[in-house]
Amino acid sequence: MGWYSQDDLINQITTNGKYGAAFSNKTLASAGTAGHWTLLAGHAGFPAAATFTGADLTYVPTDDTWSEGTLYHGGDVSTATKHFLTAGASVVAAAGAPWYLMAIDLVGFVPLSGANVSSTGTKTVTMTAIGSGGGTGNRYPNGAGLEMFVAADTALGANAPTCIVNYLDTGGGAGATTTFTSTASLGVGQLLNSGTAANKYNPFLPKAAGDTGISDIVSLVWAGTAHASGTVIIGLCKPLWTIPVPATGLYTKMDFVNAFPSLPRIRDGANIQFLLFQSGATTSAGSIMVDFDWGYGG
Repeated sequence: MGWYSQDDLINQITTNGKYGAAFSNKTLASAGTAGHWTLLAGHAGFPAAATFTGADLTYVPTDDTWSEGTLYHGGDVSTATKHFLTAGASVVAAAGAPWYLMAIDLVGFVPLSGANVSSTGTKTVTMTAIGSGGGTGNRYPNGAGLEMFVAADTALGANAPTCIVNYLDTGGGAGATTTFTSTASLGVGQLLNSGTAANKYNPFLPKAAGDTGISDIVSLVWAGTAHASGTVIIGLCKPLWTIPVPATGLYTKMDFVNAFPSLPRIRDGANIQFLLFQSGATTSAGSIMVDFDWGYGG
C-alpha cells in the first residue's frame, strides 16, 4: 500500500523516514542525432558507463543490484508500494534543445556484436519468458506494460538495414514489431528505431494490435544489408515518466504529488535508467543532470 491521505504521506516521510533522493549526471560521449532518442546508461558519469556485458543473443535480466550501474532507491519495501514524489532534469549543451527526459525501468537486455550485427538474417535470442511469479525478475508479471527498443552499445558503422524484432506477448502468443529502418553511423546509446524519417518509431517499437506487453524476445532480423560494424542491444523496459527540458541550463522540476498526482510506482528491484530525446543534434560532451525523490507508506 501507499498512503491514504496527504497527512499520512507527510507523517511517513517526516516521522517514519520512508523517503529518499537519487541523483544522476551523464556526459555525452558523442554528438546526438536530431530527432533521435539516446539511452544514457552507456555514457560516462554517475552511475558509471554501462558496457552491457553478456553472452551474445542471450537475455540478461537486470534489477537494482545490476553491477554495471543503477541508482539506489531504498531497496525492497513490499508489502508497501514505493512512488516517485518529484523529478527534475537539466541539460547543458551548445545545441539540441528542446529535450525530453524519460525515466525507464530497464528490466533486461540482449547484446549483439560481431557477425550478429554485420551479417544479414535471423539472430535467434535465448530467453526464459517473464512469468507471473514473485521476485524482482517478474516485477511486471508476464511482461505487462513492457516496451522494446534497439540501441547502439558502441558506435555503428555504415549502412542502414531493415530490422524486425519478434517477440511473445503477455499471453505467450507470437507477435512481430512493425519493420523499422535503422540509421548508419549512430553514436553510443542512440536508438536505431527512432528518428524523423519514414519507418521510424519514437522511442519504442510498436506492438501488434491488442498486445499489452512483452514476455519474451524471440529474434532480431537484419534484412537487405547489415551494419558494417558496432554493437547493439535490444532493451526491454517499462516507461515511468517524462519531463520536458526547454533550453540549455534550465532546470525543470516536476511535482508528482500535487501538480500531477500520478505518483508513478517504483517496483521492488527497479533498474532506473534514462532516455533523452533531442530535437536538434545535441553536442558532444553535453551534460545531463537528473534527480528524483521517492517515498513509501505501509
